[in-house]
Formats: sequence, structure tokens, C-alpha cells
Amino acid sequence: MLRIRRVEDSRGHVRRIATLWGLAALTVAGASFNPGTMPLRSDESRVELAKLGQEYGDLHQWVVAIAATSDTLPTAERARVLADQLARLMRPLEKDFERTTASLSTTQLESILPLWERMAFAHAGFVLLQEQAAELGGDPALEPAELRQLADELSAVLDFAAEVQQMVMEQLTTPIPTPIRLS
Repeated sequence: MLRIRRVEDSRGHVRRIATLWGLAALTVAGASFNPGTMPLRSDESRVELAKLGQEYGDLHQWVVAIAATSDTLPTAERARVLADQLARLMRPLEKDFERTTASLSTTQLESILPLWERMAFAHAGFVLLQEQAAELGGDPALEPAELRQLADELSAVLDFAAEVQQMVMEQLTTPIPTPIRLS
């Protein structure tokens, strides 16, 4: 009797889940067929993209300064402090990227998807390099050459991300040609 009851309970659970999924699918389909009822959201994507680009520029200035001074650092302690500082400066990039992604509409993301995939790839690189910078910041035997290598790698990823960000901005601001003639 207990076994039959468990089978019936699991069937009921599965049935409820299937019903909820069906209801969710109908709601999404209904909303997409009737766009007039959905409120328009303000387009913050260009502002967020510009902020992200500014963040790249600010971080790039730090990276250039660190790369320029890493060869002349007298002690491993100073290299360690700079690596730790670099890790802290890189932390906000992940949240900035998430905020920028959230500001893009589905239509915008669809139109720039190949570029956004490249941007996501660059941000995966930022995460890895941020972790590496944090590790180097905790290494008492850090060699300045290791910090220089990290700065060079980060500079390359920043250049790539900034270039993709510019292409995204251009693509989103370029008017879409329409077949309507005004003459």
C-alpha cells in the first residue's frame, strides 16, 4: 500500500510540474503575441556599454603603469602589493559585465550575439586573470617578471574586450535599413 501511494504521489508531482511548465510556456507565448500590453523599458544598454568601455580604459591605465614599473621594483613585497591591487581593481568587471548584459534587450542580444559571445570569452579571461592576480598578491616570493607577464596578458585581454565593445556600440547605433521609401 505504501509503495502504491509513493508512485501515485510521484505521478502527481510530475503532473504538477508539467502543468506549471505548460502554463509558463503559454504565458510566454501569449506575451510575445501581444506586445502592446508589455510596458516599454528604458534603453540603458548604450549607457551601460559606455560605462563598461570606461572601466576597460581605467583598468588599462593601471595595467600600463604596472607593466612599466614592474621591471624596476626593488622587492618582491612591492610586486605582491601591486598584484593584490590589480586583483581588487579587476573585481568590479564581472558585475559590470552582468549589469551590461542585463541592460540589453533580447532583440539587441540577438543582433549582436557573435560579438557578445566574444565579449563573454574576454570576461572569462578576466576572471581567470583576476584569480591569478589574487594568487600572486598572496605569494611572498613573487618575482616582478611574473607580475609583468600578468600585466601583459591582461593588457591583451583588455585590448580585445575594448575592441569588441566598440564594435557592439557601433552595431547597436547603426540604423537598421528598412524597405520603406520616403520619396
